[in-house]
Amino acid sequence: MFNEVPELYDRVRPGYPDELFADLGAVTSMDERSSVLEVGCGTGQATRSLAALGCSVTAVEPGADMAALARHRIASFRNVEVETSTFEKWDNRGRRFDVLVAASSWHWVDPSIGWQRAHDMLHPGGWMALLGHVVVRRPGEPEVYAETADLHERFCPGNPDWGHPPLEEDVRGTDEGWGLVDDPGELFGPTIVAQRS
Repeated sequence: MFNEVPELYDRVRPGYPDELFADLGAVTSMDERSSVLEVGCGTGQATRSLAALGCSVTAVEPGADMAALARHRIASFRNVEVETSTFEKWDNRGRRFDVLVAASSWHWVDPSIGWQRAHDMLHPGGWMALLGHVVVRRPGEPEVYAETADLHERFCPGNPDWGHPPLEEDVRGTDEGWGLVDDPGELFGPTIVAQRS
């Protein structure tokens, strides 16, 4: 779907604040010696920020056109490689990584394969980081999303929460869970939740 319009996707998709990657580096001790696997890099928005940290980044993207745009966007970085494949079928050639990052992409991965595969591709003590955006509403703001609910139902039917995003204070008040994906069970340690605006 997004692979058909990579330039438009890159232009309108919200980016990630630099502070988020500073937090990620602090939590995981990621530095120029670290190896990072990025799952579903899209057009390379998060990839650029990861590369700027100096670590070695291997990015996997199933969409050929998205991957091509990502390669173009990160061409100035020597520490990044973009491979075209789904995560489930990607040949890691026996490599293991210090950190696995999925920026607004993990929900596309088949959980019956993805969680175990992610665990197996990390070095002992490695980290898995799921980054994403959360739409919130603030008291007194117009219900903008409610105005477009008919479009969402037309193009992505079956999501009853559309048009009714949670209050910002409710989102900021939570510190548990893996977001909008299934829980990985006992494969990983306790979850750390961090939020940036």
